[in-house]
Amino acid sequence: MDSVAELDRCLQSFFAGRLPFDKLVIALKSLRAQGDPHGAIPERLQYWVELGRLPADLNAHLLAELQASAPAAPQDYLDQPTVPLARPAGAQPAPSVALPKADTMRDKVDEVVVNALIGGFTGLRGRGRETAPRQDAALDASLADFRSLRFRRDASNAEAGRARRFELDPRQESRAIGTGAMLKDRFILDSEIGRGGMGVVYRAVDRRRLEAMHRQPYVAIKLLSGDFRYHPEALRTLEAEARKAQELSHPNIVTVHDFERDGTHLFIVMELLEGEPLDNLLAQAGGAGLPSAQAQAILLGLCGGLGHAHARGVIHADLKPANIFVAANSEVKLLDFGIASATRDSGFDPASLGGLTLPYASPGMLEGAGRNARDDVYALGCVAYLLLSGRHPFDMTPSVEARERGLVPARPAGLPEPTWAAIAAALAFDPDLRPADAIAFQRAFFAGAAV
Repeated sequence: MDSVAELDRCLQSFFAGRLPFDKLVIALKSLRAQGDPHGAIPERLQYWVELGRLPADLNAHLLAELQASAPAAPQDYLDQPTVPLARPAGAQPAPSVALPKADTMRDKVDEVVVNALIGGFTGLRGRGRETAPRQDAALDASLADFRSLRFRRDASNAEAGRARRFELDPRQESRAIGTGAMLKDRFILDSEIGRGGMGVVYRAVDRRRLEAMHRQPYVAIKLLSGDFRYHPEALRTLEAEARKAQELSHPNIVTVHDFERDGTHLFIVMELLEGEPLDNLLAQAGGAGLPSAQAQAILLGLCGGLGHAHARGVIHADLKPANIFVAANSEVKLLDFGIASATRDSGFDPASLGGLTLPYASPGMLEGAGRNARDDVYALGCVAYLLLSGRHPFDMTPSVEARERGLVPARPAGLPEPTWAAIAAALAFDPDLRPADAIAFQRAFFAGAAV
């Protein structure tokens, strides 16, 4: 193999941002190990220095690395080696090359690569129209190299504890998004299936599933409200909550595939569900509640999913009928974990975006106390009461106001005492009087006779 040609190839990859500096060092050591009797590698490195592409201090670092990896020269122990041009006694030693510190080295490497990319980009822009198709492809590749370098540098800095803050510029122009639009060159919005303060939900075609001939090529896309662009802290918290939800693999929790961004458009990719949200089913019941068997089945699934989350330290924080989905096969699915957690303490009112629903929020949540599983249990008590009676226990009055007014929910007719005791405990304004979590509520509720 021509060591000079291979060296040039490695350096060009380094200049383009495709080969990290440490990998360049390894590649040069490998070339050196294959033999360089005529000193072609140092000579070629000097050539790139003279071209202005390789800074002298980086070259010195590379040479030092090569020297350190070179095999020791054989010694003739029967004779002292001849040292040409030996300095006379008292002469000053030759100055050593001061190698840059680690941070300086990283900055220097970034500078070299960025300058090379900019130089290549400028050269491409200067070519004639006759090469336009090839020029466009080369420009795209050049920009991709630059973005790749930037993201790799950001990741390296984050790993070293120097992460930079990412902000979505609210002034940035966004293309209109709606049915027929494509996100991330992958998700095609097929039809709108829901709309609320937090955003719009679409049925979408997943091109990867389609190309893999998956029997279900559709997913649900929740396109988040543009207000998140003005509240980056809320965005970061929401993404963290979405990542937590991804780990909650349970039949009664909707599967979250990913949290994504396309330009300024933020969206969550979830499994597509066929069926009805619970608030629709309750509206269809005309205020009479659901049949007892159906109500119990929904509560059992609800407690199963919520209990699974609580056991893993995850709080829903916005449990309500609109976030409970009853699939066509009667399976219950919990939606929108962590929306309230993301919007609270982020500079805007979570209720304004549908991130907190006042009639289902515990006094602690409304008063800004720390969230825990007992907050979800309060909402669970409200939902249980609504399922069985067709009414909200406090006629949709927020819990703090209900407490101040001394409101007490009436026991629904025909409800067994143990079952009513479980619901009444869940609705307690004092969190210490509520069941500790959804599993504790489930045990208490189903310990009673049939509803």
